[in-house]
Amino acid sequence: MKKVALLTMALAMAGCSSTTIKNLDAMEPRALLNSDVMPSKAELAGGKPRVVVFEAEDGDIPLAKSARVGSTIASEIEKYLAATNVELVDRKLANKLRKELALAEMHGKAEYQGEQVADFAILGVVSQAAAGAQFTEGKRFVDNKGNTVTIAPSCKYNGDVAGSVRIYKMPSMRPVTTEELSGSTYSSEDVRYSGDCALSQTGAEQFARNAATRAVERMRTNLQNQFAPTGYVIEQRVSKDQVAVKVTLGGKHGIKQGDTVEITNVTRMNNPLTNQTSIETFSLGTARVSNQIGSESAWILVEEEIAEKIRIGQPVRLQFKKGLGDHIGTIRDIVKM
Repeated sequence: MKKVALLTMALAMAGCSSTTIKNLDAMEPRALLNSDVMPSKAELAGGKPRVVVFEAEDGDIPLAKSARVGSTIASEIEKYLAATNVELVDRKLANKLRKELALAEMHGKAEYQGEQVADFAILGVVSQAAAGAQFTEGKRFVDNKGNTVTIAPSCKYNGDVAGSVRIYKMPSMRPVTTEELSGSTYSSEDVRYSGDCALSQTGAEQFARNAATRAVERMRTNLQNQFAPTGYVIEQRVSKDQVAVKVTLGGKHGIKQGDTVEITNVTRMNNPLTNQTSIETFSLGTARVSNQIGSESAWILVEEEIAEKIRIGQPVRLQFKKGLGDHIGTIRDIVKM
């Protein structure tokens, strides 16, 4: 255990040293071109995007409806978004918007014309909600040491929820991304006979809600990264062995030394067939936050291969890390099988 602790400490110290700028003033400034698409004044002001999360549609699935799975999904999404850089909008203030989204899905309506109460809207759809119980006969056998082993009869209960969650940009009602919704939960108990293995309606509804909670938990990181604090490139400096980029993300945005950020490039693309111009966004790569962190800005360290592609005004977004919760639904599915 002592060796493991020392190794962990050594790795942590190595991580910090690799993101340490010893003398920022000694680094040489490097001139940068402007990004093809520069951030707007509103984006530079750093205002929080307004997000409304609607209850997920139950898809006319009786259990999803009676268990209010759609409400559980919405509440869990709001819980995780509260840790990001958003302002949550009361869904009661956006009833018209929800109807317009439904029409847009069916008829491809171009743009929302109502009151601009939100910058993004999130709507989920449940395609499956199920719960059940399975009886397993008791067993008695002799192990390889000659001991008699008895396994009591048991009842295994499970709940499963599946569907999708889509994020829309307003007022264009353009889908930004669609996330898969999939989660399972289970429990078991010893019983005497199969007749003890009944699952009540109340029990089935609880398992369905628990599965919905697991489903949102699995998509937590992708969801949070969509609304992570975003800053913009404003300066670059170089030394013999480091390339540092100054960005408009700082301590007030919750960033820390060693955090990972993603740098993206936003460009205008012309379609030669339609002669229409569109905005395209793609990732340049990731960088690490250095020890040089102020309230409003910080320096990040980038690899040399992407340094020449850095432009003033490029978006830089904090990346949330995946944890056990992002995989827990899959793990439980394996155990359940």
